Amino acid sequence: MSGAEGSKAPQGGGELSGLLRHAEILQRDLDKALLDLKQEVVESQDAQRIVTLKLCGDGTLKELQLKLASLADRDRKALEEALHVALRLALERLFELRRKRATAVTKGLTLPGLFT
Repeated sequence: MSGAEGSKAPQGGGELSGLLRHAEILQRDLDKALLDLKQEVVESQDAQRIVTLKLCGDGTLKELQLKLASLADRDRKALEEALHVALRLALERLFELRRKRATAVTKGLTLPGLFT
């Protein structure tokens, strides 16, 4: 009996093949969960309900509203837009910083969803 005939390695690549299939399934599940999370929205308000924010599950700013009776409607809308732009840019910079730090820690290994 030769060494190859006596091998007990299962057909289809053995344990490594099973691990790779499991990793692919986990990746698909993670991708789906992240896609589903993008559809979720959380809302928050300050105690006086002057500012209302809505964020998507991926961290993007969906909506910003101000309730300031003392401001003219045009001024309020301009202020809302300015705050929206500033918050969106700050969030983008934060996520970019997180990606850079993650790359430094993982030495370039991509781990989708970990620091996005």
